Amino acid sequence: MTVQTETKPADTAKNIDSRYFFALGALVFCVYAPSLVNLFEQWWNSPEYGHGLFMPFVVGYMIYRKLPFLAKEPLQSSVFGIFMLLAALSLLLAATLADIESIKHYSFCIALSGLILLYGGFRFLKIALTPLLLLFLVIPLPYLLISSLTAGLQLVSSELGTGLIRFFGIPVFLEGNIIDMGTYKLQVVEACSGLRYLYPLLSISLLVAYFLKTPLWFKAFIVLSTIPVTIFMNSLRIAITGVLVNQYGNEVAEGFLHDFEGWVVFLAAFVCLMAEVWLFKAIFIRKGSLHDLFDFSSTESSEKSVVSQLSLRSCLSAIALTFFIGGSALYLAFNSELRVPERSLFAEFPMRIDGRNVVLDSFGQDVLDILKPDDYFIGSYHNKVDNPVGLYMVYYAQQKDGSALHSPKVCIPGGGWVVEDERIEAFNLNGGDLEVNRVVIRKGELTQLVYYWIDQMGVSYTNEYLARASLIKNAVMQNRSDGSLVRVNIVVSDQDFLAADIQLQNFIRGMSGSIGHFLPQ
Repeated sequence: MTVQTETKPADTAKNIDSRYFFALGALVFCVYAPSLVNLFEQWWNSPEYGHGLFMPFVVGYMIYRKLPFLAKEPLQSSVFGIFMLLAALSLLLAATLADIESIKHYSFCIALSGLILLYGGFRFLKIALTPLLLLFLVIPLPYLLISSLTAGLQLVSSELGTGLIRFFGIPVFLEGNIIDMGTYKLQVVEACSGLRYLYPLLSISLLVAYFLKTPLWFKAFIVLSTIPVTIFMNSLRIAITGVLVNQYGNEVAEGFLHDFEGWVVFLAAFVCLMAEVWLFKAIFIRKGSLHDLFDFSSTESSEKSVVSQLSLRSCLSAIALTFFIGGSALYLAFNSELRVPERSLFAEFPMRIDGRNVVLDSFGQDVLDILKPDDYFIGSYHNKVDNPVGLYMVYYAQQKDGSALHSPKVCIPGGGWVVEDERIEAFNLNGGDLEVNRVVIRKGELTQLVYYWIDQMGVSYTNEYLARASLIKNAVMQNRSDGSLVRVNIVVSDQDFLAADIQLQNFIRGMSGSIGHFLPQ
């Protein structure tokens, strides 16, 4: 008697395709390996993003819980996954040329989304959406966004903190980010902006919302409420520090006690989030316990395995794309350096412009540690008749995350200045028009007129985001990412803005003949 063994060629084909897919996944991770190493280093060294070290395990667990649901029926592969993977790899290649790590990290999230679409279609992507969002939130923001966000939170926290200190009956004076208490000045530095609370609280709130068995509107409320909760609790920490300084001296604003206050405030902010959940239950769901609002139950195991109807052609196409585009990016990551053009140092910049002689100034090391410039110039040009014209120029040979140009709009409010007027001004310069940002600022009774612009390869920008975006084009086309910021300012006497405009424009015309030697074209 002969027994015939029934074969299942379709299943065998699927298994082969799955092995090809896992090979594709391994190839993608190899391509992104240098960027992922950089990301883990940032998580390890950053107080704001330290929780990112745990997030891959959390994300893996969240997807693991949904595997039985995915195994109920075969997953339908989507060709959109190939296009998303192509977009991610192209972005990686451009970011590698421009040497911008944050864009590489974001492209990795896009690549993961493409892999998920390719393997399981939109059904799989829908399940993985929240875990992917968690990964997205632990990627450090680009420097330009961080600087703007930090400056804004510093100002808001300073104002609210000052108000709370006054509520306790202590007289204080606020000037920008400095709270003057008479015998001691509290400076709300970048580390006290509240971002160290906001980033982890956003991730925690998203996790809480993920496990909540509540309507979608309340889940969104939980996540969005972290922003005002963070701002208020950070302002409360500043106020508590001010009160303690007033009672016990300056030592409480530094060292262990200062850090301990931070942990207490963070835990208090988390308690506020849980209080929101408790209030929701008390108002809308009066039966059961608070634990009943969460879905922590383990998913039932399934005898079926997750099966994808992934075609061999799609998988091989994705492998080919990853090999050629990703391989090119990987090669450039180790073998490509941006070209640094020759230029004259600012130390050789003219000492006399438009009949004015310069009085040089310099930055302290604390400011240089923040700016990280390759070269800079700061000074004021004087004559015997008019108000001095201040000139500040900063140059970066390669603009990277943490070492790049940013708008003076970020720094002006932090110094206690109030922006009264802001617009783009164009005036004639060497037969053409130069567009600059024209800003009127005031501190007390002192008013200044400020002109500034960004210069990259001889092109002037008034928008820092457009200037930043052009870096990728410059890196691809010219193999350069250098750039400069130029700022001139003058005190306005008797509200005579016309005279101030004329003096600044004449000064810029006076230095235009020599500035090209210092700002590479």
